[in-house]
Amino acid sequence: MAGVSKITLVGNLGRDPETRYTPNGRMNVRFTMAVTRRRSDGSGGFQETTNWFSVTGWGRLAETLDKLTQQGALVKGKQVFVTGSFEAREYQGNDGQTRQSLDVNADEVQLLGSRGDSGGDFGGPVGSGRSENFGSDDVSMDDVPF
Repeated sequence: MAGVSKITLVGNLGRDPETRYTPNGRMNVRFTMAVTRRRSDGSGGFQETTNWFSVTGWGRLAETLDKLTQQGALVKGKQVFVTGSFEAREYQGNDGQTRQSLDVNADEVQLLGSRGDSGGDFGGPVGSGRSENFGSDDVSMDDVPF
């Protein structure tokens, strides 16, 4: 049995999330996420590299992401914390070039931001016993688990 690659990301939504349904009616919510890494270039300056990820939430998480999108809390530019399973996939671009897509099936998604920025926890596996906090104003960066 092949191992599952787990990933934890902090980044910003590249576009508003899209809600979709599989042919059998299963809801999923997909968004792109930019993760930027800043490193010293050795000469006193900094170099930034950005990786793009395609993130998909399913089931109860998808329902919550859809509600938050409709409420305007989850939009392009919003900073989020995501954990999930990760897979790199190759595909042919419209220009014929081989490209790589970095796909994440989310287990958990958290809104990040300042106190007035509607931060909150809205993920976790079904049956985890965790309480859900949709857009609470009493969550701050001190509550983020890293």
